[in-house]
Amino acid sequence: MRIRTTVTTVLLLAATATACTGGGSGTTGAGASGPSGAQALTLGTGTHWKDVDGDGSHISATTTAVSYTQPAEGVRLPTNLADFPDSEWAVLEVRTCADADSTDVIVAQSPWTLRLKDGTQVKPLGLKGYGVPAPAYPVSAGTVRPGGCLRGKITFGVAEGSRPDIIVYDVQRRPAVTWSVPRA
Repeated sequence: MRIRTTVTTVLLLAATATACTGGGSGTTGAGASGPSGAQALTLGTGTHWKDVDGDGSHISATTTAVSYTQPAEGVRLPTNLADFPDSEWAVLEVRTCADADSTDVIVAQSPWTLRLKDGTQVKPLGLKGYGVPAPAYPVSAGTVRPGGCLRGKITFGVAEGSRPDIIVYDVQRRPAVTWSVPRA
């Protein structure tokens, strides 16, 4: 059973809702079809989005799924933290760069999931620190200042022998963006 705290969950939801409300836009590229029917991007390709913050100010950035590694070396966690028996670790590296004219962009691991071929969604472990590859992407409420970037790793537990086909970045009230996972 995965250990999760209510406080962290509430903070993640509040941070995501605060920084990512409104009807933003994103770019798409060629590849497999994602949850919204749009074509999935290739790893390393960014998606630029614009939004309106909760106070009405402009917020915009480019978010990129940089790389995906499975099985991931360097993860030192008990296997019972994963949702699957006989699991192995996967690491997704992501980057968010705020536009120079944007207000602060709040980022977190929670909008990122992996989609398996059978439709199963795998959520991030929501961990950082000992046992997780560094640098970890913020678990909740990481701040990217205007003109700055933040890059980090997100750890997932997936069923051994399975591999996701799609990486999903799904922020409330914006179309989901997807990236294709290359074959191993």
